[in-house]
This record gives sequence, structure tokens and C-alpha cells, in this order.
Amino acid sequence: MLPLALLMFTRYAQAQLPGEGYAGCDSSNMASTYVPIESWIYPAIERLALAGYVQTAFAGLRPWTRMESARLVAEAQEQQADHLDPEEVPDEQMNLLIRELAREFRTELRQRDGECNRQAAIDSIDWRSTAIAGAPLTDGYHFAQTLTNDYGRPYGQGANIYTGISGHAASGPFAGYLRVELQRTVPGPVTPSSADAAIAAADFTPTAAAGPASGFVRGRILEGYVSYTFHNSQLSFGKQALWWGPGQGGPLLFSNNAEPITMLRYDRVSPIELPSFGRWLGPIRTQFFLGRLSGQQFTHVGSETFGQSGVSLGNQPFINGQKFSFKPTPNLEFSLSRTTIFAGAGAAFTTKSLLRSLFSTGNSTDTNDPGDRRVDVDAQCTIPKLHDLLKVYVDTFTDDELFPLAFPTHSAWSPGFYIARLPHLPHVDFRGEGYLTPRRSFPGFYYFNVHYLSGYTNDRQLLGSWIGRESNGYQLWSTWWISPRSSVQAHARQQNASSVFLRGGDLRDLGVNADLALSPHWRVGVAVQQERWRFPLLANSPKNNVTATIQLSYRPKAGDN
Repeated sequence: MLPLALLMFTRYAQAQLPGEGYAGCDSSNMASTYVPIESWIYPAIERLALAGYVQTAFAGLRPWTRMESARLVAEAQEQQADHLDPEEVPDEQMNLLIRELAREFRTELRQRDGECNRQAAIDSIDWRSTAIAGAPLTDGYHFAQTLTNDYGRPYGQGANIYTGISGHAASGPFAGYLRVELQRTVPGPVTPSSADAAIAAADFTPTAAAGPASGFVRGRILEGYVSYTFHNSQLSFGKQALWWGPGQGGPLLFSNNAEPITMLRYDRVSPIELPSFGRWLGPIRTQFFLGRLSGQQFTHVGSETFGQSGVSLGNQPFINGQKFSFKPTPNLEFSLSRTTIFAGAGAAFTTKSLLRSLFSTGNSTDTNDPGDRRVDVDAQCTIPKLHDLLKVYVDTFTDDELFPLAFPTHSAWSPGFYIARLPHLPHVDFRGEGYLTPRRSFPGFYYFNVHYLSGYTNDRQLLGSWIGRESNGYQLWSTWWISPRSSVQAHARQQNASSVFLRGGDLRDLGVNADLALSPHWRVGVAVQQERWRFPLLANSPKNNVTATIQLSYRPKAGDN
């Protein structure tokens, strides 16, 4: 599927554009780096899309490049001009969003008008301290996590400090990005020896797998890649983060909960429309990647189990993924995606094993194992009669089945909604999401595989949602938008793990965080979270912890990168 689809989309994209080569600084051939997943620009453009100012943004497929983000800003500016009516009161909130986004991407907007993209700059210098009082949870693969969707950063009880710098360079069709960090973390909690036998039994391993490592000082590349752009398509290689889903709490299939994977990625960075009846599908975006996991400890092939607790396999498995996203109407977006873990210890990486992982539809013996496959469907819809107010969405995936909607009771589900403006509180929004990984086959089935016993993890952390292998729960957020770049948010999270998997347990989080732009160059973030958890295998009585975070960021060339 991947090679054929890649060839089809690339050739069609080339046919749609004039044969200018790379002369004249054609924006479709200009490389640009990706906007980090946690950036303020994503909620800003989401609110513009809900209000009808942006109609071709793909919220379920992030991150976006800076050039694509600039295209969406230009689209919003055009819609803004079309909506001008002397008899109507201007929507100052939307106008302010558009102005701030235009300032953020003013360099890319000039490049869309013909200016060349020869540049190199430091994007951000960051310092962050996360102090945790009380015992945190760090092993989401077996129990739960106190901190989620944080690029797999390690943490423990005490003061954890992260100091980072990021920068980029671009010239014509070539670009590069680097985001490095010095991490000083305290040791994480030690799993009681009394729990080891239960963990080993749940994972079918000879000894209990170790949770995420912490308690060190190390330099780390969070993200780093080089890219080549041609006709609104981009090939990139390096360590990269993905967010494949419509929600805020974390997609079921692929999020930034774990450390980013080193991968080769093809990305149709701007949407394309197919001819003839294909236009019914509306604008389309696609992504394909091939990468390699790290930190996997156990795998089972034939009658032999490879691995040792706390020691990474010498031959780590590979992973590939494909995602196709469609917008039949400006109010509807849906996506189909798939990932497969294959090869690794006891199973060689060959052309045959790669093709089998891409095209297989059935389960086979160990000698023809297609890999650990997951298929996801997500959809989001702006309610027409509540335009500018309400969006609903759903994310669902199934393990080793062809299509989740055909097996609803065998699939994990995450529905959600987003209210952009509360009644009489135009600067306050509200969002809610639910999560369910139901019981199937054996306890802890989801995110696990009987061949790849370290499961759907990278560096010992879940690649998908924090909800884990057999739990249900929800998250709630309410944000007061002081300005497009500044906000104060209250949030809550609840997780209930089934008692049949590692004796179950529960978790409850309540927190408040503020993200404030002090100037175009300086911003500060402050967050406080209180957590109460009860997992009988980890502690005989309920535990509490409090997490306090402060982050200071400096952008040397804010809004002119």
C-alpha cells in the first residue's frame, strides 16, 4: 500500500503544478520545518476553523510545516475579507487571532509571494523545572502515568530540570531542524518485588519488564531531522514526533507520549484534490513513515523468548505507518491510518518482511508473521446549526483486525467534543474526552502483542494514549484565552483500570496551568497538578502527589523566523 500510494500521490501532485523546477522561488518547492505539536498555533487555527475562517486544515494529522501553516493563515485572511460587511459587528476575537498568526508566519507569507527561503535561526531557548512531591506514576504500559504527552521526558519524585535549545535552517528545497535538551532527573519509583511476578505473567515474559529509566543527567535530541521538499510533498529523515488524531488528550494510535522515533517520512504537506469522482472526497493529505523503535526489552519467536529485564534488545524491531485524511466538506474530516511493528530480534528485516507488513490482511505462522498491526479511524465534525460553537469527534482503533468499525466491541474508543465559546463567556472554551480499552482475548490485550512482548512502546513508554492496556477514563479542560498566545486552563483526568489486569487501580488528576506571553520574545508557563492514585500492586494504600512546573522560554527572532 505504501509504495503504490506514495507513487500515485507524488506523480499526481507533479502533474498539477507548472514545470518551473526550483527556479523563481516557487513556494511549493520550498522546504520548511514543522511547528512543534505543543505550539499555540494549533488551538488558534482550530478556533478559526470552527468559525469558518479556515476550511482546509487537517487537525487530525499534525504537526504542520511552517509553510502549510502560512497557507492556512492566508486562507483565513481571504475568508476574513469575504466576510467584511459594513452592517455587521466585526468579530474582534477572530481578527486578533488572524493578526497574531500573520505576525508569527510573516516570513513564510512573504515566501508564498515569491521571496526565497534562505535562512538559519535559533527558534527557542527553554528552561523548565518540574518538581514532584509524593510518589508519581511513571509506567503507563503496566499501570499509569502522572505526566503524559511530554516527548517521553523522564521524571521522578523531586526536582527534574530540562534545559533546551532549538533551531532550524532552510535553503530552497532543503531544510534541517534540531531540538536538543539537557535533562537532569531524579530516580523514578521502584516497582515492588512483590509485583514483578504479576507483571511477568501479564506480559508472558520470564522476568518483569522494567519501566521507563530515570535518575540521570544526559543530553538528548528530542527532535532532529533533515528534509527535502518537492511539489508540496516533503521527505524527511531523523527523530520526529507525530500526532495522529483529533483530540487533545492523546490519539489512540500515535502521539508524543513516548520519545519520538527515528524515521524516514513522506508527508503530503498541503492538501491535494483527486480528479473526477475523487473530488467527492475533497482535499486529501497523506503521511507514510518507516522507523525503528528503541528500548524494547522482550520479543518471542517460535518457542524462544529473547530479552532481559531493563536491557534493550540488540536488534530492535521496526515500525511503519500510513495515514490518509479526507475533508469531503469544510465541516467534516475523517482519516484512516495503520501501523505495524515488524522484524527485529529473531526476525530479519528483508524486502519480503517489509512488503508482508504493508500488504498482509490475515494472521500467519511465526515464519510468515506480518507483524503487530493496528488500524485506526478518526472523524470530526463541526455541527452546522451550531457553527462557530461545537465540534464533535471520535477516535477508534483495533488490534489485528481489518477495520475497527466492523468490530466495534473489539475496538478501543475515544469520543470527544469541543465548545469554542461558552454562553456569556466568549473567551472561555470547554472540551471533554472519554477513553475505553475494553476487555478482549486476555487481560491487557490492547497495546500488547504475543510476539513483541514489550508492546506498543518506544523507550518503554506508550506510543498511543495514556489510557493504557485495559482501562476507561475521561479528561476535561476549560481554557480562558487572555490573548491568542496567552491562556489559563483548568483540567481534570480520571482513569479506572480493570481489576483483571494487574489487580487494577484508579487515578484522579486536578490541575491549573497558565501559559503567558510576556512579550514577542519571552513567555512563561506555570502549572500545578494534584494527583491521587490507588494501584494495589504498587502500594497498600492510596497515594497523593503534587506536581509544580515552571518554564521560561526565549525566542530570539519571534515572528520572523
